[in-house]
Amino acid sequence: MQKLNNTFIKEIVSNPKRRVDFELGDIKQPDFYPQFKTRHWDNEANFSIRLKEDDYQGKVKEKNGRIEWQKGVKIARFYELQGFEDGGFEFEVELSEKPETNILEFTIQTKGLDFFYQPELSAEEIAEGAIRPDDIVGSYAVYHKTRKGDFKDKQYKTGKAFHIYRPYVVDYNGIKEWCSINISEELGILTISIPQTYLDNAAYPIIIDPTFGYTTIGGTYTSSASDNVYVSEFSLGESGDITKITKY
Repeated sequence: MQKLNNTFIKEIVSNPKRRVDFELGDIKQPDFYPQFKTRHWDNEANFSIRLKEDDYQGKVKEKNGRIEWQKGVKIARFYELQGFEDGGFEFEVELSEKPETNILEFTIQTKGLDFFYQPELSAEEIAEGAIRPDDIVGSYAVYHKTRKGDFKDKQYKTGKAFHIYRPYVVDYNGIKEWCSINISEELGILTISIPQTYLDNAAYPIIIDPTFGYTTIGGTYTSSASDNVYVSEFSLGESGDITKITKY
């Protein structure tokens, strides 16, 4: 990452039709803030998330390619993830002792984006063969407010910018539990709720682990019945029997 004062910036996708870059910290501030920002389509749309604190006078260090901000019993840790087409990023929070509340709050700011909550599948959807992985249930798919496909000099595809995956918490002994996440655009707040019984019995420190990223293939998928017919503008390269078709 390129360091500019106390802010770290990295271009993830250089294609001018789909340019994406990440920013750690707040370039408008002289000190480092525990904040992650992702900008899409030349900043036509963006999203920033900051750990909510009374003040931000913490210690900052780089360690093994990760950026850490520490204040008291709390550490905010940032690092890039592999396997995401338009980039993936981890913004995890470590707590060295039991917190007073089971709610972890972040402030958010957005431009040009819509947030779509991904609930559990209905009984009808499951009966039809749909499957939604655990990290997608309770997550948010984030899309451009108005664009999809190709428009002027930009490539929007489905209009999806990135995904906010369902967070989990893991303790010192490796015991893991799913958390719930809620976004209020009106209040500019993202909250992660940790099960209280987990906090009461956890071996500290614990790590709360929200992930941000984008892949072309969606998280929810379905297995269709064999009597369906699919057509395509492409033809097979050789003769043979088709046993499976995958599409997304």
